[in-house]
Amino acid sequence: MREIAATSRDVIVIGAGISGLTAAWRLKQAGVDVCVLESEHEVGGAMRTERRDGFLLEKGPFNVIVRDGAFEQLLKDLGDEIEVIEASRSAAQARYVLHDDRLCKVPSNPLDLVTTPLLTLGGKARLVRGLVASRRPSSDDESIDNATRRRFGPEVADRLVSALCVGIFAAESRELSLSACLPSAAEIDTQSRSPLGFMIARRFRQRRNAKTSRRWRGLVSFRQGLGELPKILAAQLGQALFTSCRALSIRKVIRGYEISCSIEGGTGPTFRTDQLVLAVPKSATATVLGDVAPEICEQIKAIPSSGLIVLNLGFERRHVGHPLDGYGFLVPATSASFPLLGVLWADSVFEHHAPPKHRLLRVFMGGSRRPDMVTMSDKELVDIACTALRDLLGLTSEPVLIDVCRWPDAIPQYRPGHVQRVAQINQQLQHYPGLHLIGNYLDGISINDCVRTASRAASEIARHIQATKQSHQHQETNDHCPATRQAIAATSSSS
Repeated sequence: MREIAATSRDVIVIGAGISGLTAAWRLKQAGVDVCVLESEHEVGGAMRTERRDGFLLEKGPFNVIVRDGAFEQLLKDLGDEIEVIEASRSAAQARYVLHDDRLCKVPSNPLDLVTTPLLTLGGKARLVRGLVASRRPSSDDESIDNATRRRFGPEVADRLVSALCVGIFAAESRELSLSACLPSAAEIDTQSRSPLGFMIARRFRQRRNAKTSRRWRGLVSFRQGLGELPKILAAQLGQALFTSCRALSIRKVIRGYEISCSIEGGTGPTFRTDQLVLAVPKSATATVLGDVAPEICEQIKAIPSSGLIVLNLGFERRHVGHPLDGYGFLVPATSASFPLLGVLWADSVFEHHAPPKHRLLRVFMGGSRRPDMVTMSDKELVDIACTALRDLLGLTSEPVLIDVCRWPDAIPQYRPGHVQRVAQINQQLQHYPGLHLIGNYLDGISINDCVRTASRAASEIARHIQATKQSHQHQETNDHCPATRQAIAATSSSS
C-alpha cells in the first residue's frame, strides 16, 4: 500500500471514472495541486475493456460519437499516447430495427424512406409533412414520445424513436424529457415550425463559420478499447491518484472540506481541501454528501436510473447465418415482448474486436423495460439471449465466448422536470463554496458529455485558484509596503 505523504491539497477529486480523471488531468495541466481518490482497484468506472481469447470485450460503453470540442481537444492533447480508431462507415450507416419479427433497415436517405416496410404510406407522409412544417410545443418540458407524436405521428414514435431511446437510455421514450435528453432536438422543436428548414440553415451556418476542420467524425474507439483512455489519464496523474481509497464521509470545515477515507478496507487518512469535486455515481454522491448538503442529496436521490446487462457473445463465423452487415439492431416499443433491448455487431463496426473467422455480438438486456433481469443468473441471461437470437441471426451453435457484465443503476433517467431539478441543484450549490458535482446524472450521460462538463469544471476551479493566489499576493505586497506598515503602526498606537 502506497504511503500518502500529504493530506492537504488545493483540489481533491473523488472518483476516477472518465469525469473525475478528465477534471483532475486538466487541473494538473494548469499547475494545480490535485489528487484523486478512487474506491476501486481499477480506474475508469464503466469504461473498462478486457482482451480474451483474441476478442476485445467492452464491459460498458462501446464507442464515442465525436461531437463535442472538449472531447476532441482531449484526444488532441493526448497526442501519440492513444490511437484513435474510426468505425466502419458502412457498418455505422446501416442500422436495423426489429419489426414484425424481422430486421428492417432504418431509412437513411429518401430512397430508403420510400421503400422501408417500417412505416405505412400514411406514416411516411406524416413524417415528411412533420419535417416540412409541424406544430411547436405547447408545454415547456415534453416527453420525447409526446414531441415525436406531435411532429411526426404515432408510427415514427412507436417504431423508430422508441427504439432510439432504448438504445441510448435503456428506457422508454414516454418516460424521458426531450429538453434534458436531446437538447439539440429540443432547440429545433422550440424554435422552428420546419425542422428540415432549421437543420439546413444550421448546417449552412456551421460550414460558413467553421474555422478549422474536424480531425475525427462520427463513431470512434481506441486500438486497445475504450478502457485505454482512463488508463492513460491515470498514468499521467501518477502519484496524484490513490486507488482502493474509499471516501467514507465528508465534513464541512472553515474554508473547505475534510474527507475521511479507508485504504483497502482499513483505516485511512483524512484529507483536507478548499475545492472538492465529487465525480462518483449519483447513489454514491447522495451517500457521502448526506451530512454536508442533505437538501442537495434529496434532489439527487429523486433522479431515477435503470440497470443494464451487457453480454459479449463470441461465435465462430460459420455458425452465424446472418451477414451482420451493419451496426446492429434495436427493439422498439411495438416489439417490447422481445426479451432483448438490442444487439450490436461489434466486429462489423470495429473489425479488430474479434479474431479471424469469428463474430462478436454485444447484447443489451434489462433497462426500464425488464428491470428484473439484473438479478437473473448468468446462465439464465445467456439462455434467453441465445434463444431469442437463434432464428433471427441464424445461430447454429453455442457461443465460444461468454462475458456477462451487470451495471445496476447504470443509466440515469432524465424524466420531465430534470432540467429544473439540475438548476435547483446548481442554485443550492452556491451555499457550499468549493463544492463541485460532475457526472452522468446531471448534464448528459455520454462520454462526450462527461468530458465536456469535467473540463468546464476544471477550468472554473483553476481560474478561481489563480485569482485567489493573485489576491493573496497583492495583499502581501500591500502589507509589506512602507505606507501600509505606517498605517498599521498608527492604528495600533492609537488603540
